[in-house]
Amino acid sequence: MKKTLLAVTISALAMPALALDPLPPEAGFSGVAALGAGGGRIESNFLAKVTGVDLGDDLIYKTSAPDDINIIVPVFQFNAGYTFANKTTRVRLGTTVESSLDFTANSVLAVRNNFDSLGNIEVAALLPSTFPVKVWKNPYATNQKRSSTQHTSTGGRITWDKMFGTGLEMIGSVRKIDIGTELSGQGLGLDQSQQKLLDREGDVNRFEVGYMFNFGQGQMLRPSVAYIDRDLNGRAMAQDGYELGLGYILRSQSFSWLSRAVYQSFDGDKVNPLFSKTNDANIYLLASEVRFPNPFGWERWTVTGGVVWADNDADIEFNQSSVLMAIGRIARSF
Repeated sequence: MKKTLLAVTISALAMPALALDPLPPEAGFSGVAALGAGGGRIESNFLAKVTGVDLGDDLIYKTSAPDDINIIVPVFQFNAGYTFANKTTRVRLGTTVESSLDFTANSVLAVRNNFDSLGNIEVAALLPSTFPVKVWKNPYATNQKRSSTQHTSTGGRITWDKMFGTGLEMIGSVRKIDIGTELSGQGLGLDQSQQKLLDREGDVNRFEVGYMFNFGQGQMLRPSVAYIDRDLNGRAMAQDGYELGLGYILRSQSFSWLSRAVYQSFDGDKVNPLFSKTNDANIYLLASEVRFPNPFGWERWTVTGGVVWADNDADIEFNQSSVLMAIGRIARSF
C-alpha cells in the first residue's frame, strides 16, 4: 500500500547535533525555508492521519503488531527571525520535531540572547503544529471502522548552551498532550477504571545535558544524556526512562555531514489491562544527512540528502512502531 502525506516532521528527523545554531552575523530579518521529499515506510497502530491523509487502516481484525505502510512524503521546513542591532538578541518563528516515531511536531516562537560569559539562552513556546496529527479515538477497536481525532502538543522549552564559556549544554522542555476525543478501551469489556489506564493525554517532561567537543578541522562530537517522564493520565500508558545520544558533525568548504545515534529505555508504570503487561520499551534511532552548500554555484542554496531509522521495541507488540525514511530537500536562506 502506498500513501502520500504532507508533514514538517520528516525534514528534521535527523535531530540537529547542535543545541543552538550560531546567530546570523548581521542584524535584521533572516531565515531559511526548505522543500523536498522523502520515501520509506512507517509502522504504527495509533497514527491515523496527517493533514487529512491516511497513515493507517481504519479497520483491524486483531490487536497485534502493526503492519507497515509505504509512504512518499513532501517535506517543508521553515525558520525565520529578527536579529537586533546588538547582534546578540534574536526572536524567531519556526518548526520543530519532538518525536520521530509518532510525528509529534510543534511550531516554535522563541527569544534568544547570547551572553558574554554566561552562555547562550533561548526560551521557546511550543505551539500546535501547522500540520496536525490525527490518531485513532479507540486504537484497540477490532472488526469495526475506527474514527480519528486530533492530537495536539503545547508547552515550553529552555535551551542553554556554551555554559560559562564551555561546551556544556542543557535543554529542558514541558509539553501537554491533548487528544480531542479519547475513547481508548471502550466497548472491549473493560470497566471505567481499566479504561482510564489507557488514557493517552497528559504531560511529557524532558531534561537533557550534553557536551560539545570541538576537535578542530570542522569536527565536533556531542554526547548527551536525558531523563524523560511521560506522565500521562493513563498509568498503563505512562513511562519514564533515560536517553543516551551521540551526535557527530564534520564540516568542510564543500559539504557538512551530521549524524546522530540515540538509545532510550523506558519503564511502564501500570499493567495494561488488555495485554497484562507493563509498557516497557527500548527505542533506537540512527540518522545521518549530508548538506551541500551553493550547489551549481547557486548562492544561499543548500541541497541535503539523508536517511533516518527509528524503532520502538515495546514489550507490548501492539505498542511497537518504526519509521525508515530516505530524505532529500533543497533550502534557501534569506
